[in-house]
Amino acid sequence: MAEQTEIPHPASEPSALESRLEQLEALVEQLSLRLSALQAERVAQRQQADALRQEIAEAQGRWAVEAMHAAGLAAQATHLLAMGPEAAVAESEAAYADGSPKSRLAVIYEQAFDARGRELGIDDPASFRAG
Repeated sequence: MAEQTEIPHPASEPSALESRLEQLEALVEQLSLRLSALQAERVAQRQQADALRQEIAEAQGRWAVEAMHAAGLAAQATHLLAMGPEAAVAESEAAYADGSPKSRLAVIYEQAFDARGRELGIDDPASFRAG
């Protein structure tokens, strides 16, 4: 009679396939945790990028107002140099909203301020002027 060999029962010890499956499941868990961490990092970076975009927009706005202000002051200085110190008190036909007359220098400033604002693509530069 032929000798019978005993075949191990699968439940008694894990097979190489089961061991490999456990390794793969552990790897999937690690990758899932890493993916979650990367997604959280991406969200944080997007928030930071949005905050930086906002800061840039605000800085560009402040720069535009300063550029318009500089243009107004340069126009006043040029006018004063050309006309002399008496130009500082010369009145114009224009008036402020309260009815008080504007000086010629105020009108020159406003015109240069608004012109520079339009050059910068600002639709209503006068809304950025004080007074």
